[in-house]
Amino acid sequence: MAGLSDLDYDYLEFRTVPFYEAFFGSVLDYIYPSDKNILELASGTGFLTEMIVKKFPDLQITCVDNDTEMIFLAKKKPKLSGVGFIAGDMREFKKSGFDVVVITQAVFSLSDSEIESFFEKIHGVLNEGGRFIIGDMFAPETFFERTLYKKLWTDYMIKNGLSPENAREMLSPLDDYFRENTVRSFVSKLEDFGFSPVISPYRFWYYAVVAGWKQKVGL
Repeated sequence: MAGLSDLDYDYLEFRTVPFYEAFFGSVLDYIYPSDKNILELASGTGFLTEMIVKKFPDLQITCVDNDTEMIFLAKKKPKLSGVGFIAGDMREFKKSGFDVVVITQAVFSLSDSEIESFFEKIHGVLNEGGRFIIGDMFAPETFFERTLYKKLWTDYMIKNGLSPENAREMLSPLDDYFRENTVRSFVSKLEDFGFSPVISPYRFWYYAVVAGWKQKVGL
C-alpha cells in the first residue's frame, strides 16, 4: 500500500467531478429513510459511502470493489467502521435482497455486452420496489456538446488546481470510454431489462444520474 493515501483519490474527486455536491446529492435523493440494505458497487475509497453513512447512519451498507488498495483505504476511515467491504468483481457478485443498488463512475468502463448482462444481474439482486441508481459519465448527444463540455470541464479543473496538462490528460480518453452510450440509451436499456419507471433527474456536462425502479413505486 506504499505511496497511496485516501487523500490522493479524494483530492481528485473534489477537483475533477463538476460540482460534485450536486452530482452525489442527486444520487442520495433516491435512497429512502425506509431502506434497510444497500449495495454500493465500485465503491473505491468510500467517497460516496461516507455521504451515505452521514445521511443514513442506520442503513446496512455492503461495498464491493475489485481494487484491494482502495478497499484498504476505505476501511481506514473511522466513519466507515460499520460498513461491510468485499473485494471482488462487481459483475460476479451473487448476494441478493437489496433495497438499493448504487454505482458511480464505473459503468462506463464496461463493454456494451457487459452492460446488458450487468443490468440484468442488478434487476435480480434488488427487492421488489428497489432502486438501481447510476451516477456516471455519459456521451453527449451531439459533437457540439462534446466539444463545449470538454472545454468547460477543462477550465473547471484548472480553476480547481489541476495543471492544464493534467486536466487535458483526464479528458483525453472520454470518447473511447463512452462510445455512444448516452443517457437516453441507458434509460432505454434499463427499461428493456424490466426497470420501470426510469428517470434521469440530474445532468451536467458529461455527468448524469439515472434511477430505475423494480416496480412497486410509491411516493
